[in-house]
Amino acid sequence: MRYVLKVKIRLILSFLTLVFLIAVTSCASSHETFDDTAKYVEKCPGESVPTHLIVNCYYHQQGDSSTAFAIIKSSKATRDPILFLHGGPGGRSIADRHMWLAPQSKILNSHNLILIDQKGSGESEPSLDCWEVTEGLSNDAISACKTRLSMEGIDFSSYQIRGIAEDIVDLRIALGIDKWNLYGVSFGSRIALELIAIDEAAINSVVLDSPLPGNVAAYDSLPHESERAINFAIDNCQKIKKCSLSASTQETSPCSNPQNLISECLNDLLLELRTNPIIFSTAEKNISVDDSKFALELARSLAHPDGKEIVPKAVILAINGRMAEAMNSLLTIDISGYSKGDKLSEGVQFSSECLDELPKNDPLIEEYSTPLASALSKREEDLQKICAIWTPDNTPLKKPFSQSFKTEALILGGMLDPITPAAWSSKTKEILPNSILIQRENWTHAPSLSDECAQELVYKYFMNNRWKPGEAPC
Repeated sequence: MRYVLKVKIRLILSFLTLVFLIAVTSCASSHETFDDTAKYVEKCPGESVPTHLIVNCYYHQQGDSSTAFAIIKSSKATRDPILFLHGGPGGRSIADRHMWLAPQSKILNSHNLILIDQKGSGESEPSLDCWEVTEGLSNDAISACKTRLSMEGIDFSSYQIRGIAEDIVDLRIALGIDKWNLYGVSFGSRIALELIAIDEAAINSVVLDSPLPGNVAAYDSLPHESERAINFAIDNCQKIKKCSLSASTQETSPCSNPQNLISECLNDLLLELRTNPIIFSTAEKNISVDDSKFALELARSLAHPDGKEIVPKAVILAINGRMAEAMNSLLTIDISGYSKGDKLSEGVQFSSECLDELPKNDPLIEEYSTPLASALSKREEDLQKICAIWTPDNTPLKKPFSQSFKTEALILGGMLDPITPAAWSSKTKEILPNSILIQRENWTHAPSLSDECAQELVYKYFMNNRWKPGEAPC
């Protein structure tokens, strides 16, 4: 009996020892794999952000390039990590980590957050930042940047959406992550959709804020959609008790039908600027303001959280002959934050837009029916000129992305968004039928980065809360 008992004890101890050795070996193997694929950075780039959380930065080597990423560790992570995908193309995440830490995002209560500088962007190497074009998108500057990067052996085709997504899949595997959640904002949503297409089994759920889906010809549809957003913002004049509409007398009159009246005045102003541009002087330089310059400044400003207040007032100032004041108010809008430095890698922007996006659009720019939409179409005209320099041999047309997926998603869209219009959010839902679509009249571009309600929706969604249309928590 004692012999049998001793045998049993030995067997149990042997089993426990085997389990322990397997666990230790597994941990050691995983650690070794991580060390082999990621180089720890002693100090994260950008300004330090006070936080009690652990923030580590790394480089992941992939062939001739390395991807910079940061991991913000939750003090009580209980769920699969979240990968944040920045906008652009050519934006950054690591240097802007203050967005998640000051104040601390609620998603860090339960999830580790991975910030990645997409291939060629931010701190990733090689950088496709065009320092030549920091003073303006002149043909000479763009050509000089292309020549420099080409001489460094850069293959611009490897910086398309598919190449960026494939690098992220390699990073996931290297980190030993079986499942994660995706959080894509603006262009980052396009990368998220590509990750769903090539790595769907590894994705639990997705948040797409201000999405850019592959099933739209963005530049062909943008003039009318941006015009709709600007006119929607102008309609906010109803919230202003009085607005000046008489350029000759400077009298004030109530806005009985502000959207139609002010929009008509704006179109008249744009027609005048088309033939008679004005010169606006800043402390640094003189700016020629024609119809396209003014319209594009309206769209750029409206994308900012403060734009919904500033843009209608700027329009009213401009149609009353106070263009200097109008331009000054628009140009003072900029992205707030602690971090400094170049926030855009133009080489990645040009490569993706010229090779991924522009081929799906009609090369013959449409004659738009309104002066505002016509002025906004200058964006596509400018891009065509850039691409003629950047990728002159790229001519094939691409069909819009039409595949659909079962992945659960939350889609956020703003009626005031002139960059990734609300209509694109609806088109995104066609790709993701198991998604919740929320559109709000007071949201502009990327609401989850500035609006408390949108942030709450994202947090609750990642906490596996689901709701029916019209029953959102806020």
